Amino acid sequence: MTSMEIDSSYNIPAASSLSSTVDGTPWVERYRPKTLKDVSHQTEVVQTLQNAVQTGRLPHLLLYGPPGSGKTSVALALCKELWHPSQLKRRVLELNASDERGISVVREKIKQFASLSVGSGAVALVPPGKKSKTGKNDFFGTTKENTINGGEQQDTADTGMEVEERKYPNPPFKIIILDEADTVTPDAQAALRRIIEAHSRITRFILICNYVTRIIEPLASRCAKFRFQALPSSSMKERLTSIARAEGITDQQLSGKQMDDILNISGGDMRRAVTSLQSVQALLAGDPKMEINEATLAELSGQPPNHVVQTLYQSLLDMKFETMQNAVKRVVADGYSVQMLLTKLLDKITDSEDLDELGKARLAIRIAEAEDRMNDGADEELQLMTVCGLALECLQSAQRKREMS
Repeated sequence: MTSMEIDSSYNIPAASSLSSTVDGTPWVERYRPKTLKDVSHQTEVVQTLQNAVQTGRLPHLLLYGPPGSGKTSVALALCKELWHPSQLKRRVLELNASDERGISVVREKIKQFASLSVGSGAVALVPPGKKSKTGKNDFFGTTKENTINGGEQQDTADTGMEVEERKYPNPPFKIIILDEADTVTPDAQAALRRIIEAHSRITRFILICNYVTRIIEPLASRCAKFRFQALPSSSMKERLTSIARAEGITDQQLSGKQMDDILNISGGDMRRAVTSLQSVQALLAGDPKMEINEATLAELSGQPPNHVVQTLYQSLLDMKFETMQNAVKRVVADGYSVQMLLTKLLDKITDSEDLDELGKARLAIRIAEAEDRMNDGADEELQLMTVCGLALECLQSAQRKREMS
């Protein structure tokens, strides 16, 4: 899912810690933006889509950017502004391409929904005892018969529903949201581009991905591209503070310094930040006197603590392959995320005085390649060994240069 970057000036439903426990709804979903105006920071994207809502002219969309920047939230908020809630299930098909990414899904599920005809936006009222012109309700419910107690029509209720639906634009098309589209196989993407062309009159596609380079060019060229930026700390802090107050977390329980630690750990990912905040609330509910520090937050978020990164880096400075190999195996055995570890290791390498500029550049490229391979399913231990092996080589080379000079 995606982020909940709502500006703090908007009202947030108050909820106590007890109600959160009883409700059980993840905060990521509870505080997701309901409308486009609730989304902050992505100003250009929101303004363009609001204009599309007003005019009823919506192209195919390709939303891309870092995780937790609000791509899925914007797509869902857009659909909620186009149709009445009663019409959403009939007009919107949401698929997560990471689970359904094969060509069979494109040819069957997506093609079937995209080819269905679209009825009128409002509900047509049919008097009791009479049939519609078609004699039956179509897929989008353009006709409806409401009877109670032997056939008396609920005129007031139906008329109220009809008036309510007319407040929405109700454009004459459907929307298919394909989340994580960058994981769809190339063959399925090639099949999808033809479906987009064939049914563009009655269906709009919203493709959501983290890496736009993994979308084939013929498919990307058919969509209007919108790049989502990583959220700034100021916007995230306002939002997290509003959520904390709504959930009954006081300033004494979570100080500004601890809030900054959450932001540092999240790295611009609003979804991760809200999840970390909910974990802190659950921890405080069990022990209100527990001290929340950076190490505790790192443990809650699954990130490797700083001392783990320091130990690994120290093993590299020993210039011995066996020492480095044992350190890598311990890190992997402890279950830490290698991708997160490499991010912190890169920061350590960048600030290091033990490496020359060429060595830092080579390691940065190798870390990027390792992360790309792990995204494609490569073994984490092997990729970490590859990076650390090159780090040993660069450190030894830098040491020889210093000795010669």
